[in-house]
Amino acid sequence: MSTYTPDMEYFEDMRYQEFLLSSRRKAICPVEKILREFDLKDAQNVVDFGMGLGFFIPYLKQKMHKDAWLWGVECQQDLIDLVLKKKVQNDIKNFSVVYLERTEHPLLPQWIPVPEIIFASLSISTFPNPGLAMDGLIRSMKPNGKLIIIDWAKTEYTEGPSIREKVSLDKMKYLAELYNLEIIRTFIINEFFYGLIVKAGENFETSIYDFRD
Repeated sequence: MSTYTPDMEYFEDMRYQEFLLSSRRKAICPVEKILREFDLKDAQNVVDFGMGLGFFIPYLKQKMHKDAWLWGVECQQDLIDLVLKKKVQNDIKNFSVVYLERTEHPLLPQWIPVPEIIFASLSISTFPNPGLAMDGLIRSMKPNGKLIIIDWAKTEYTEGPSIREKVSLDKMKYLAELYNLEIIRTFIINEFFYGLIVKAGENFETSIYDFRD
């Protein structure tokens, strides 16, 4: 198990990951307000990008068709090991865990089925350029696939990232549009969190470097 050091990113601190599973997180980030903003019933493959310790796994599974598959993608091996243990203990069906190396332009591995939906909770803002991260994930999806983003609002809170590490909704929208993504919907969860749903826009060109088959 990794131990926090001053040069680590905040999301690499296990105490932060444990906070994301806690009742305190549930109190300030009401799941029911998030889940009613999107539908997964027609998706065959859904990705939980930056799954952490798997907070959203049971909630996403509830919204998915029983034969659909959930893919948990994570760059921290310690978290992957803990989620795999949870998968075995709870006998979670139609669920696989995928390691993805940390990079500025994330592209899902070609060996997993191309998803219709990517759900990214509190992960896009961890990238140096969130717009480039959105670009990579859109390229990893089927045409008209949707990227659902949940992230920290740029306001102070006692736990989690510092305010300078948060990306405001306006900045996230600007970056999405800069990378030729179409904003389908935005929603305010509360003063601490917001949601944004995007897909490829009319001018989004995958032919330049489309790494997916």
